[in-house]
Amino acid sequence: MGKLEEYMKGRTEGMEFALRLVKDKGIEELEKEIKFRNRTGISLNVTRQELNAASGKIKEMTLDTFTILGVAALHDAFGFGEKRCQKFMDKMGEGAEYLMNDLATWEDYIGAIKEELGMNLKIRWNREERNGR
Repeated sequence: MGKLEEYMKGRTEGMEFALRLVKDKGIEELEKEIKFRNRTGISLNVTRQELNAASGKIKEMTLDTFTILGVAALHDAFGFGEKRCQKFMDKMGEGAEYLMNDLATWEDYIGAIKEELGMNLKIRWNREERNGR
């Protein structure tokens, strides 16, 4: 299949997806979907709900691997023992729950870190930078 044919197929699938979403959930849900896709750079022919279900295992594995790396670093570099490492793990879990339940955003955490610690952190999103964001 040529590049133009692939491009046209993608556009058609995108229009079909948008039509399905509007029919099922309304124009407001399509607007939310577009905002989500622009923010994350994810361009799939599935809804956010389907994507969240499919990516749940990846998110869990990412949290597990980051927690293991964090515990190892805290122990190796700062001598943290079992109690302080468990406290770290509990706080990581709490933060993950806040994010998953929309009680906090990454921007909230980044802003608090900048304000409280003076550190400028950012997330390298899986998308091209748009409009300086």
